[in-house]
Amino acid sequence: MRKRGFAPVLAVLLALVSGTAAYADVVVAGNGSLGEKAVSLVGPSGQTVYSQEGSGMEDDVDFDVDQFVLPEGAAVLVIVEGTGGSDCMVYAYEKEDGEWQRRIETYGYLGENGMSNHRTSGDKTTPIGLFQMNTPFGQKEALEGFPENYIQTTISHVWRDSTNKLVDDISAYGDGEAIGTFWYASYYDYAIDAGFNINGIEGQGSALFLHCIGQNKTDTSGCVAIPTEEMIAVMRLYGAHGDGACYIAQAPKGTFDLVYDTYGVNDGLSPDGDFT
Repeated sequence: MRKRGFAPVLAVLLALVSGTAAYADVVVAGNGSLGEKAVSLVGPSGQTVYSQEGSGMEDDVDFDVDQFVLPEGAAVLVIVEGTGGSDCMVYAYEKEDGEWQRRIETYGYLGENGMSNHRTSGDKTTPIGLFQMNTPFGQKEALEGFPENYIQTTISHVWRDSTNKLVDDISAYGDGEAIGTFWYASYYDYAIDAGFNINGIEGQGSALFLHCIGQNKTDTSGCVAIPTEEMIAVMRLYGAHGDGACYIAQAPKGTFDLVYDTYGVNDGLSPDGDFT
């Protein structure tokens, strides 16, 4: 990363001295296709205390965060903008004094076959839509600011296909993902269910999370993957506001107008429309 001078260090010191940040995480995001990197200092409830973006990060977005129609009490909105293939940009907003404030901006990866509003089990697409996130979990211990109901998984935890729910029941092996096993190390260090197919409709897919990028991976089987530090920051935003307050919108760039008012449609699946 190119040297940024004294400003980031000064911001960290000022934040700590003033009490703005009880802890400080320096969040670094970037990849080769985006040019320079972005640096953010994330404070106690996930808020960005300091942020400096390189020229490769987008200042303008192709959606209007104020247009999303969400239930009363919504306080966090993660927006996943597909940019072609399995690539995406991911933004996280937090509502402060009635206004959405951007807290996180990073690159990420989608399903191997891109995005779809006609997802079926095993097709390796990331579902399009507007959903309520739930069930924060991970193989690693909870960090400061994490949700009170964060679940540190073990080898007995299974995300069941038949119900699309997490259970602590080793007898459920064979009916889903054994998310606490070494096969999912790094991916599921920290994860949150995106909320697609919340009713567990057969054949529509399950275990579709927002999680960490796996080692040497540039796509997923349908989840959204972001760098670990950004995933930690999202987890802290979730922790600051709790269940029922955190949402995620997923769509290809330029199509969010078909998603803005679709929360809860089609029994928790994707909305209708032409997203090509």
